[in-house]
Amino acid sequence: MSGSGTMDRTWTRTSGALPWRIGPDGNLEVLLVHRRSRDDWSIAKGKAEPGESDQDCALREVREETGFDCRPGAELPNIVYLDRRRRVKTVRFWAATVQAGVFTVNDEVDAARWLTLPVAVRTLTQARERSVALALGFMLAGHLGISPVPAKERMLLLVRGAAAMPRETWSLAEEDRPLAPEGRAMALSLRALSAFFEIDRILSAPAARCIETVEPLARSEILRVDVSPHLSDGPIDRAMELIEDARGTGTVLCTHEEVVSGILTELARQDHTRVEPHPGRRRGSVWALMGDHARYTSAYYLPLPELSRIGGELKVLR
Repeated sequence: MSGSGTMDRTWTRTSGALPWRIGPDGNLEVLLVHRRSRDDWSIAKGKAEPGESDQDCALREVREETGFDCRPGAELPNIVYLDRRRRVKTVRFWAATVQAGVFTVNDEVDAARWLTLPVAVRTLTQARERSVALALGFMLAGHLGISPVPAKERMLLLVRGAAAMPRETWSLAEEDRPLAPEGRAMALSLRALSAFFEIDRILSAPAARCIETVEPLARSEILRVDVSPHLSDGPIDRAMELIEDARGTGTVLCTHEEVVSGILTELARQDHTRVEPHPGRRRGSVWALMGDHARYTSAYYLPLPELSRIGGELKVLR
């Protein structure tokens, strides 16, 4: 925002690329870099130089940060966010494959690692970049038949209901308020979860917008959506009973933001779950909880890429 409190609408052009390969053990791997100045793991990216195209910028940044010359592939979802100075920033990303080069430590990057997709997603410091890595895995699975993960993991996936029609435009019961067009697109994107996770059961709060959020995923997995009043707003202890039952299984729970927050807070207290700090939870986004039959050890935020259709064009991530 400016000094008067208004948002600075200046757009800073930034581009990056996510190199991928099939590793020595036959698994899909992507290349992440560790930035010395920020002590974080990220996708190689940077600002465009005068007269430089976004794609050329992306390839140059990979070369400067890693030493690798890359061939560009398909464009991945871009991300839009506010930087530390409250300026609107957009970042375009491309898939890429390494043609030549050797990594050497430099002024910007002191480490670069090839990681399997599940490890890369958990390693990325900025949650917003995880959607880019997931989109790459989903695209490679749909178009090239490449498995995005060595083996599907069973986790508890907490889903916030997708965007519903505005209350002021809906005159019937609140529980029956359906998804807006934007929310239906988010619901379709949840089908991407099946490429990365083993899903045994899908539960939802009774609200229509929550049920509709997970219905496309349920259809793709040939599962029914079990509706539970325990996932409605109210005492969190009832929802925690479902969390206990889900330990060690691949379970999707779709509910409201307040319930998601309550569950994460209670798990941090009860299981000492390490919950990743995150300032916001986009509608239709996911929290993945890792653990076993004894306890949930960690929870990380997973904003999914918005997909126009399965195996189809990747839309801009908002």
